[in-house]
Amino acid sequence: MTVYQERIPLVLLPGPGTPVAEVAGLVRALPAALRPVVLRPGTGASTRPGPPEVLARQVRDAGVRGPFAVHGWGTGAYLGLALAGVFERALGHAVCTTLFVSDAVAPGRTTVSPVPADVRRTVTESRLVVCTDRTSARFDGSGMRTWCRHSTSGTEFVTLPSGPRAARAAALSRLIAARLLPATGRPSAERAARTTTAHMPGGDVVSGSAP
Repeated sequence: MTVYQERIPLVLLPGPGTPVAEVAGLVRALPAALRPVVLRPGTGASTRPGPPEVLARQVRDAGVRGPFAVHGWGTGAYLGLALAGVFERALGHAVCTTLFVSDAVAPGRTTVSPVPADVRRTVTESRLVVCTDRTSARFDGSGMRTWCRHSTSGTEFVTLPSGPRAARAAALSRLIAARLLPATGRPSAERAARTTTAHMPGGDVVSGSAP
């Protein structure tokens, strides 16, 4: 169907500690114009994810043939950065248009989950959108800001409202849709959303961006 082909693939990469309900909530909140592709590189604290090349093969096996975006939680964000790099090295240009990052300081700034050296050195042409919420004070500004070093296309920093899981998923979905869908397509995409998302008081707060 033509409608299916026009849907923009959004690869979702949960970290080992990301609750299944959080991923499911975002999938339900996404507009129908986006096609979520959920990959689970690790399911436990002791589970080591496979190399990025394995993830790249899983993305292709999911039917993703053109440009796509990635959202990663925690260590999933680092894998998303590595995944973007794999496709760029293979094809000579960016295939991942945008990498959304949640709950992750920049590679090299974390001591909780060691990040492979090749990921710490990765610089992508993908634009980065680094998300946090008002409850994530443990992620200090310097640890988030150094994500700028990993993109040649610019890095945006966004603070999303905190609150119940469904409300957070709705706010994140709105942000992703606003960055990925053409302005002319947003009204119809919102009408076609799988679930109704309530307005969040205060809205999404952009805390800064870098070229």
